[in-house]
Amino acid sequence: MSILPIDGFIPANGLQLRYRRWSPEVPRGDLPPILLLHGLASAARIWDLVASQLVGRGYVITALDQRGHGESDKPATGYDFATIIADDTAAVQALDINRPVVVGHSWGALVALQYAAVHPDTTTALIMVDGATGQLSQRPGWSREQAMKDLAPPRFTGTPRETFLSFIRSGPLGQQWTPELEDIMLHIVQLRDNDTIAPRLDFENHLQVISAMWDQPTFDLYRQVRCPAKLIVAEQQPTSEAQETFMRMRLQGLARIQELLPSIRIVRMPDTIHDIPLQRPTELAEEIASYAPPRT
Repeated sequence: MSILPIDGFIPANGLQLRYRRWSPEVPRGDLPPILLLHGLASAARIWDLVASQLVGRGYVITALDQRGHGESDKPATGYDFATIIADDTAAVQALDINRPVVVGHSWGALVALQYAAVHPDTTTALIMVDGATGQLSQRPGWSREQAMKDLAPPRFTGTPRETFLSFIRSGPLGQQWTPELEDIMLHIVQLRDNDTIAPRLDFENHLQVISAMWDQPTFDLYRQVRCPAKLIVAEQQPTSEAQETFMRMRLQGLARIQELLPSIRIVRMPDTIHDIPLQRPTELAEEIASYAPPRT
């Protein structure tokens, strides 16, 4: 029988943050709790498939809708990493999550990295999922303005629900499409009364996050990590020159990270898209569990 999550809101750093928690009927007290952090313009629901597997192993798992995302409060400011970390730290304390394994996807990997650097004594392990593979400000030929232009989100407010779903089904996720996956996708975005969708993260707030990514000293943060760390990378065959360039830069970033944190384990998942939690939930759950062993 599947274990259903509990959804709720918690006051944190002046906001109401929504969380989703999976708890086994009899939690194993020797296992560390797991904190799941979503990516940019995503939401806690992206972890549903992974968490449902981990809870079956006895873990207590909590996923947050971070500031501006999902159903959490959406203030007009506070999208720098220091404030996001303060939000998440307050939520961890309010939810009594003791020394978690911190897992972040995409932008959430950058958040998780900084969380582990800020809280070296209370982070059991750090797992970054297809994110934090380089430092944005060190990308050759880029400026902050260029990054904000190239990484600005598409404006898709008003897209019909079925058009949105058809676009996703036409990609790799279409090969494993289920009603559960459709429900996840329709909760990451906002489904409006007229059967169209809109992003939950406001455009201006999205740009603030990109600016904060530019400012983050990502490589320096790796030097500050003291817990076991794993970086999981999605790999696909490049189909364009731009993708080949990105892959070369990522390889350089991974090499630099390995120099800065020699103990890090880098795991490559071939034939895998960026949204690993949706496409490879079983494999990802296994990778997380292997870095969340029983406490002695």
